[in-house]
Amino acid sequence: MKRLVYIVAIDWELAEESIKTWKYWCKQNNCDFYVYSEHTDQNMAPHWHRYLIFDKKPNYDQYLYVDADAMVRWDMPNPFDRCTDLAKMYVTKDFGSLEWISNSIEGYKKFFPDITIDWEDYFATGVLLFSKKHQKLFKSFISFFNENRDEINNMQYNTLRKGFDQTPFNYFIQQNKIPLEYLSLKYSLGHLIKKDILHNGMFMNLGWIWQFNGIPKQQLHTLMSDIWNHIKDMYKD
Repeated sequence: MKRLVYIVAIDWELAEESIKTWKYWCKQNNCDFYVYSEHTDQNMAPHWHRYLIFDKKPNYDQYLYVDADAMVRWDMPNPFDRCTDLAKMYVTKDFGSLEWISNSIEGYKKFFPDITIDWEDYFATGVLLFSKKHQKLFKSFISFFNENRDEINNMQYNTLRKGFDQTPFNYFIQQNKIPLEYLSLKYSLGHLIKKDILHNGMFMNLGWIWQFNGIPKQQLHTLMSDIWNHIKDMYKD
C-alpha cells in the first residue's frame, strides 16, 4: 500500500530538526513525506487545511497527519502496520485540560444539537491516521466549515477561543458514525512541560511522537535543536 505522512506548516516555520526526524522515519518505513505549506484560503485557519490533503495528494491508500510541532522517535513502531481496517479512523485521546475540553464541547454543541460527546471519548487531531475511504468525509467536513465560516471564525478568535477544527471534528465523526480506534498515547505525547517530562528528558523514553505544544515559538526552535544534537546519531542509516 502507498502511505503518506504529512504535516501542515502554514504560517509556521517548520523546524529543520522535525523534518529530519520524519524523513528518516519515513525512509525506514517505506512511506512518503510531505509538507503542506500553501495557504489556499486566507479566511481559513491553517488547522482546517489538514482536511484538504486529498486535493493535494489523492493517490495514497493511507495517510498519517502529524502536527508541525512534533518530532518522531527513530524507532517508533509503524502505526500503519497496526491499523489495517481502512474504514476506521485511528486517533489518540486528548488528555490535556479538562476545563478546555469540556467548554469546547459545550461551545460547539450548537452545531450538533443531537450529538453528545463524553469527555472520556474526546480525541485530539494532532495525530490522525486514516485512509482514502475518508475522502468524502473530509470534503463534507470542509463544506460544513464553509457553510458556517463566519460564525466558526468568530468563535475561534473572539468568543469561545477553545480550539479550531478539533471539537467540530469530534462531533462530525460521531454524526457520521465513523468507526474509531484509539491508538496508544505514546503516538501523541504532548504538553510535556505540564507533565514534568520535558527538561529531564523523560519524554524520549515515554513516547514515540513528541509534541512540543504550549512552548513559545521563540523558544521552540532552540529547544528542538538542542534535542536533535543530543539524539541525532540515532537517525543515521
